[in-house]
Amino acid sequence: MTKYSLYRILLAMIKAYTETAKLIITYLGGHHKVANIINRNVIVVRKWAYSLEKREGKGGIIPAKYQVMLLNYARKHNIDLRPEDFFYSERLQNLMSKEKLSPPSSFVNGSTFRVKSCEQNEMLQSQYEERK
Repeated sequence: MTKYSLYRILLAMIKAYTETAKLIITYLGGHHKVANIINRNVIVVRKWAYSLEKREGKGGIIPAKYQVMLLNYARKHNIDLRPEDFFYSERLQNLMSKEKLSPPSSFVNGSTFRVKSCEQNEMLQSQYEERK
């Protein structure tokens, strides 16, 4: 193997880790939501997905102390997040693709719940009728 081919392999691995951090952030609700979970500024969360070449970039690796916080939050809120998801993103990708096919979620008092589409239509209809 040449130095160039090793460099390409290393770049591919870094890109995979960067995508893993982005995927976890998306899975948990986005940069702002994750920043609230860890009680830090949103820029801290954004830096996790920055490449190592960027200033203070983490190369897609979420620091261990934040991994623990995110795992504790996920367990407390019945979110299927596992330690291996921070390194291998295939399982999360599958979960998220299945979730796109399921009914939309609604937020009530900071909690998420699923609403069947017919129930959601009935709720919208009743709200519309109340406005008349």
